[in-house]
Amino acid sequence: MAEPLRCSGCFSVNKPDATVCRVCGRKLREGPVRTGASPPVVLQRVMSGEVFTAVLEEVGKRSSGRPERSSPSETAAVVEVTAPPEAPIEDNSDVIAAAIDRIRDKAQADGHRFKPYVPAKGRPPTTDRGRHEAESSLDAGVALLRERRFADAIEPLLKAISRDDEDRRSWVLLAEAYLRVNRPYKAAVGYLRALELSPKDEQAWLGLARILRAIDDLPTAAAVLDRASRINPNHADTWAERGAVLESLQNLSEAMKSYSKVLGLKPDHRAALAKRQELEAKVPVSETASDVSASEYSAEDDSPAVPAETFDAIPDDLRDQLDDVLGPPTEEETRAAGRNKPQAVPTATPAQVARPARVRTFVEGLDSALEGGIPWGHLVLIEGSPGTMKSSLAFSILLQNAAREGLHCLYLSLEERTSSLLKQMESLGLKLEVPRGSLVVLDPKTASNLLGERPDWIEALQAGIASIKAQRGLDLIAIDSLEALEVLAKFKDRRREMYRLFEWLRDQDLTSFVITERPDWIVAGHVLQGRWDEDFLADGVIHLRLHMVSDLDAQRRLRVVKMRGTRHETGYLAMVLDDGRFRVTRAMSP
Repeated sequence: MAEPLRCSGCFSVNKPDATVCRVCGRKLREGPVRTGASPPVVLQRVMSGEVFTAVLEEVGKRSSGRPERSSPSETAAVVEVTAPPEAPIEDNSDVIAAAIDRIRDKAQADGHRFKPYVPAKGRPPTTDRGRHEAESSLDAGVALLRERRFADAIEPLLKAISRDDEDRRSWVLLAEAYLRVNRPYKAAVGYLRALELSPKDEQAWLGLARILRAIDDLPTAAAVLDRASRINPNHADTWAERGAVLESLQNLSEAMKSYSKVLGLKPDHRAALAKRQELEAKVPVSETASDVSASEYSAEDDSPAVPAETFDAIPDDLRDQLDDVLGPPTEEETRAAGRNKPQAVPTATPAQVARPARVRTFVEGLDSALEGGIPWGHLVLIEGSPGTMKSSLAFSILLQNAAREGLHCLYLSLEERTSSLLKQMESLGLKLEVPRGSLVVLDPKTASNLLGERPDWIEALQAGIASIKAQRGLDLIAIDSLEALEVLAKFKDRRREMYRLFEWLRDQDLTSFVITERPDWIVAGHVLQGRWDEDFLADGVIHLRLHMVSDLDAQRRLRVVKMRGTRHETGYLAMVLDDGRFRVTRAMSP
């Protein structure tokens, strides 16, 4: 038996006699697949609160694909039909291939990596238990989608796919969730996989067009919608999306035809009615007089309308789920998904609260000692020996500002895994409850992949932070720690590299916290600081240490060594953590 052919572009499996890929339309036995640019930093929620972790985007694993199973009867049917006639509408590989190429090119230009999903080689068939677990996870995802908690719905939908990757419902719903949280390239993977499983899936066609519109490729989006409207001419949402795309392309006459088609299918479609009335005032009467009626209009003027019954019926389960669960996107979600042109969408999530002149530490007794807090835009070192709670203090400052001030914060944990860090913070009594996406944690694995083996480490760091800033906005950042960054980035000239880092952070209009390791050198009862380059470069220095109050007891102490632009106390303050809140008081013992 002839071996199936694998596409070098999308790795899908094709029949032995195929000449083009059934998914992407590429010629088979073509050259190697193109490699994309470095993967971007993307966000995902962790634990029970709204703290996010930042990870490098990774879509599937490279694989040669899973061989397509065929029965003897199917083989015989292929042999009997020497030249199977295929209607043009059944071969959609050209449109899909064009869409894949455009999405891949745009992803590469934006510094993202995009690759269609490929089933793992040798994946065992889905068992009854696996299907049951997939259904349970799917139900959980649907419940979250009903509450419009799109980011939270991603995890259970991914679990459903991990149990059964051949259920198109999970793929479409996952893609819809990704699109609503402004992750178009991941959404594209889901829609393309759904089309591979069900080539006439109207929601997947519509979603693919919305992806192209989100990345501002309107011509290709129009081509996809033309094909989708031919596959199912009775899907009102397809016509509505087509009208919006054509209107953006200034093809107002065709856009009005699409809106008329929508009203022919759903007379109560308010958006289409408003759009048609708006266009009627713009389009000359001579252009509208020749319009065919909405009930007779097809995707192309020279193609007759195709009755819906000539195609496989679209199952009602998915349509009902999408209509009931998702509903139409709100204006806010439309803007968040990037469906407007780039210049109309701000690069960072706008904060509802204006940036304060000073950043509060929310450490009782410390803000008053700093004249209200840390001046905005400062770069502050938090230094100390092991066990002085440097990381806990920095994390608490970011967490409190995210929860109370609505600021967008990023914690770069270069030494401790995200799960371990968050469990530790939770054990200290810190409540990990912040507005959605206001606190992002980047873990050591992501940082290592981001910085390792790069020609210029600071450019890689800039790209990663810029990706997060574009998704969520950014006001405060903490780097834990400077010594770990020095190892990952392989500093050659330490002072020069620190100067580059500090100046770049200042240029970002952020307030930055950098954690550094400082062992206590005690000589004749005096604590010696030594000569540290970063102390001179920073705007502020907060020193933590363990002070032995007796032979058995030690007390954590805090000292503001330096804070430019602020009249502050310079003596040591006793620091305690009580019920999840830091507090400092004047140290009484010597």
